[in-house]
Amino acid sequence: MKSRADIAEVARHARVSKSTVSRVINGGYASPEVRARVTKVIQKLAYTPWTTARNFSLGRAGCVGFVIEDTQGQWIAQILAGIEAELTSKHISLLVGSLVIREHYDATTVTSWVRERRVDGLVFARCGKFERSLIDSARRAGIATALISPDDDFTGVDILRSDNVGAGRAVGQYLFDLGHRRIAFVGGQARVNATTFRESIDSRHRLDGLSQALAEHGVKIPESSIVFLRYHVDSGVEYARRWLKLARARAPTAVVFGNDAMALGFMRTVQSQGVRIPDEVSVVGFDDIPSASLVWPGLTTVRQEMSKIGETACQLVRRALERKSVGGSVHQFPVSLVVRESTGRVPNE
Repeated sequence: MKSRADIAEVARHARVSKSTVSRVINGGYASPEVRARVTKVIQKLAYTPWTTARNFSLGRAGCVGFVIEDTQGQWIAQILAGIEAELTSKHISLLVGSLVIREHYDATTVTSWVRERRVDGLVFARCGKFERSLIDSARRAGIATALISPDDDFTGVDILRSDNVGAGRAVGQYLFDLGHRRIAFVGGQARVNATTFRESIDSRHRLDGLSQALAEHGVKIPESSIVFLRYHVDSGVEYARRWLKLARARAPTAVVFGNDAMALGFMRTVQSQGVRIPDEVSVVGFDDIPSASLVWPGLTTVRQEMSKIGETACQLVRRALERKSVGGSVHQFPVSLVVRESTGRVPNE
């Protein structure tokens, strides 16, 4: 039986040092010619890195954990795609942990990861005040940590966000150009404790940008047209019922939602009552989840670089783990307005 190829054999066949093979495997620098030669030898010899032994020698688990309140949303799927792509290329395993199971908040699983040092790094998405003690415990344990769109103020840790103010401004200018003056904003909420929620930072920033763009044209969103609900399709349904009770002459002609799920819930509900979109009301979402382009009318939304954000979060965790950075920076990612059929000129009244 042929013995398993090792890194020394790969180096010998590729005519490079073992350290060069290691750099190629782990995404380090190598010239295109050398990288191609090493990759070809690896494939020919069917070499697979013995990461378990390497991690053991370094005192590492060889695993990164991803923590989110609920893993069911399409927004999360896009982040996970970036995380998996980055970790797989570096032969690092992934653990995924939900903080809410069957509608009950439970951080036991993630707490055990930290206590038992089962992960080398943690990436939190939309964590808030309620997760602060968990994040502090991870950092005290020396576990590299990055936060995606946190809903509380954190320092000394890498934070990744989209340009939410810029996104709000782009939406505001776009709706104003379409003639809309009565505009509503339905933002999302963040968890404060097991049963209490408040407006999320991302939604507040999106509202700030939206309000700024409209204010430049003398348009103000009244307080009665600003609502913060859960980031859930049912919240869109709830707001749709409120909107349907308003006289058309007073109802907002455009509604901007904190995410696509809320927007889709609104659209489904008002359409079931005979409301035509965008002839009677324009709808804008955030995230550009796959469903946004599959419904009719297609949902106008703000596209975030969620896959890139997930990928970058893992890169930052690896850099912190390798002591190449100390964390504590805020990384902002660009957004783009994706115009589809759910928005149009203001209705004639």
